[in-house]
Amino acid sequence: MTDANEAAWTAEGGKAIPNAANESSEGTGFQPGDGVVEEASELQEASSADRTPEEEFLAQMLAASGATNLKEAGLYDPAEVAAEEERIEEEMSPEERQAKAEHDALAAAFSMIRERSNEGKLTTPGTWAAAGIVPDHLIPVDFSDLAFDEIIAAQAASAAAKKVAEEAAQAVVADADADAVSADSSVEDVAASGSKADEAADENAPSVDEGDSLDSEIETPEWKLDDIKVLEGKQTYLYSSDYMTDTYAHWAFLAEEGDDALTLVDNAREESRLYPRPMLAASLSSKPYYWNAEQIEQAWQAVQESGSYPDIKTCEASNGERYFYSTDYLSDAQAKALAEWYSVERYMNV
Repeated sequence: MTDANEAAWTAEGGKAIPNAANESSEGTGFQPGDGVVEEASELQEASSADRTPEEEFLAQMLAASGATNLKEAGLYDPAEVAAEEERIEEEMSPEERQAKAEHDALAAAFSMIRERSNEGKLTTPGTWAAAGIVPDHLIPVDFSDLAFDEIIAAQAASAAAKKVAEEAAQAVVADADADAVSADSSVEDVAASGSKADEAADENAPSVDEGDSLDSEIETPEWKLDDIKVLEGKQTYLYSSDYMTDTYAHWAFLAEEGDDALTLVDNAREESRLYPRPMLAASLSSKPYYWNAEQIEQAWQAVQESGSYPDIKTCEASNGERYFYSTDYLSDAQAKALAEWYSVERYMNV
């Protein structure tokens, strides 16, 4: 073999593999990895055929990430995780098992509040019991007490941490203002004052240990529950303000409480105050009330018979659509005119 040919070949595993610089006796040029790629491809295809869909998916994820195992890729085999959790639980004492059951149940309860809020629903302690998330060693009322204790503790700890942070920020601003007021107007004094301020800041700056000490004094809550709100009525209701507005929660609360007269009154007053406009009676047939015409009429009769809501009145547009309004915010003439506009006139101007 000539020197040129020797340079054009590489040895791998005792086999001579042609590289891109070499040509066959027939003049056809070899490409890098010719033969090797085909062999690897065949092996890969055979290997893929033996895999389950789950194994194939994991193999593709590993290949895409460049990792050599599931842990490096941040992936975990569910079966292995379940087996490890089972092994850990078997080694727990009865007390530890109960503590874990309570922790898992609380996580499920708080998650349920947020999920139901996202669906426009309030959550009651009875909802947890009905869903079967109450630990076996607790009765529903004890689990509810535990959940409320955790909510109160978490929100108190969060409020304390916020207060400490706000006070620290205010102290920094106060120090800066004091330095600005005491600074002399001359350039020399200003420069000297700035230098002294820097020195003082360096001297008074908390060390890493001091900072750690301050942080350690602030209790870190196990749960972040600032979004969990409570409404008290015939029952206790919970919702997440991250997924449900306070206004909608109030409407949902009224619907759950079943006081139809108060529901009509509150809605009519809010509509009259906020927009201002009279409330279309048919709007009570929508979420979260879903009243039919008979229920709406019965609620109106209850409002009239109670005598407790003299400001609530009704009017109709020329097309027969009915409205309710509060004279605390709208006059009779305004309500009538707005009812006609929303039911009839605005469509004529389209």
